[in-house]
Amino acid sequence: MMYKYIFFITVCLFSFTAKADLGEVTHRFSGCDYFIADGPSGYYVLEWYGGYDPYEGDTIYGEIDSYGLKDVLYNESRKGRVWVENYLESASSAMDEIQDHC
Repeated sequence: MMYKYIFFITVCLFSFTAKADLGEVTHRFSGCDYFIADGPSGYYVLEWYGGYDPYEGDTIYGEIDSYGLKDVLYNESRKGRVWVENYLESASSAMDEIQDHC
């Protein structure tokens, strides 16, 4: 019985320490679902997939340091979903990627 409690506590602690990244939306493009966010280690090229549609200057928080579909929070409270197209890019590489999509 005690093992169940230890397992539960371990799972809870792991979930609270899961890594997530914080960035700022730096570029939006008219008529395009892609946008760029600046993070601590580089730029992210993201495609909006639903929920809150961010504006330049919004903060974005989530596990955006790997490719794929991710649930994120904007401005600490608004839920959204993005496709991480690329991450850890330079500013010029991120802009080149946007030109390929928009």
